Amino acid sequence: MSEIPHDPVIEELALRDLVHRYADAVSRADSAAVADCFAADGVWSVGGYGAPRGRDEIVAFLDGLLGGWDVIVHALLSGRIHLDPTDHERATGRWYISEFGRRTDGTEVRFAGVYHDEYEREDGLWRFRSRRYDSMFRRVGDSLETSPFPADAPAFP
Repeated sequence: MSEIPHDPVIEELALRDLVHRYADAVSRADSAAVADCFAADGVWSVGGYGAPRGRDEIVAFLDGLLGGWDVIVHALLSGRIHLDPTDHERATGRWYISEFGRRTDGTEVRFAGVYHDEYEREDGLWRFRSRRYDSMFRRVGDSLETSPFPADAPAFP
């Protein structure tokens, strides 16, 4: 049986679909669907909040983060994907996002920042091997914090 040729367009579309599935699951507060976007031992690092590893920890982590929210919208702003030309099972990406919503106490919240992603193919599907979020804009009620693009961000071709 011949090997299916590697098609970078198909691979990029599949990776973009992964990122969009994640955004959809966060907006629906579906922690199991978020965790399913990660490799079995994947790591989700959220600066200042934690770095759960594996799907069970990710479910518990997201449930804890969103437990005090009435609604959250996770919006994708822009992003890039880099396919590893030597390893068709790995890729990297960078995505700018915005989140806004309301906590159960009525406080309006707006966040914006950047995700630094490492992807791997697991059981034929692309998943996050690691996903690191760096905040660049954070408004909670009347409090505002900003940060520049992180100096220690992973290199991106």
